[in-house]
Amino acid sequence: MEVRVLCFLLFVGSMAKEDMERKVFIFPRQSISDYVELTPQLTEPLDKLTVCLRTYTDLSKSHALFSLDLPESWDRHMFDIFQAPIDYTRPTPFHAFFVYINNSLAYSNAQAEVLHWRHSCVTWDSDTGVLQLWVNGKVYPQRVLQKGSSIDLQKGISLGQMRRNYGTGWEPESSFQGEISDVHMWNEVLPPETIRQVLINNRYINGNVISWRSLNYTLNGDVIVQPKV
Repeated sequence: MEVRVLCFLLFVGSMAKEDMERKVFIFPRQSISDYVELTPQLTEPLDKLTVCLRTYTDLSKSHALFSLDLPESWDRHMFDIFQAPIDYTRPTPFHAFFVYINNSLAYSNAQAEVLHWRHSCVTWDSDTGVLQLWVNGKVYPQRVLQKGSSIDLQKGISLGQMRRNYGTGWEPESSFQGEISDVHMWNEVLPPETIRQVLINNRYINGNVISWRSLNYTLNGDVIVQPKV
């Protein structure tokens, strides 16, 4: 009995549900062991969504931001947001935002802003397949992806890692290093005026699938929680 109680306490100690306002997750290194698991407040399949988050990094390598591929779905990208450099030799460097939905890929080029917080939002509507990317309040050309499909939340959500379909699980190349904050997810497509309100960090607009102000999360590896500076 004592062993069971100890195991339960250790499990609870690795999980938390709290208001994360003015806090950040710090990923100190690129490592396959460092990531955050998020528990959604809703679990039914999504045919519409909006995901918003802030990131701060000086990485010049590919890195995952938000992924719906936990725990054993290495052969399928349900929903992933990641970034990759394009050409850092140019006077104004660029990178690409990549979004996977059910193994289909769309991407948009964006100007790199090293050492600036970046607020990113992705919306998707299964009825039309229209996918929108918003970066710091600016919307990029719309794409059409996986019209008529849905996204399963049962696999779980992770920050800072993405499973690659090589059969080997986490890949170091997709590991994030830096800070992530203000993560929200909705089961609807937010209108532009609401996305702009989220950008200015309106504390009364919170996700109903994932809310940064009522976050159920598990830390893995060396990820830590710190005040936002």
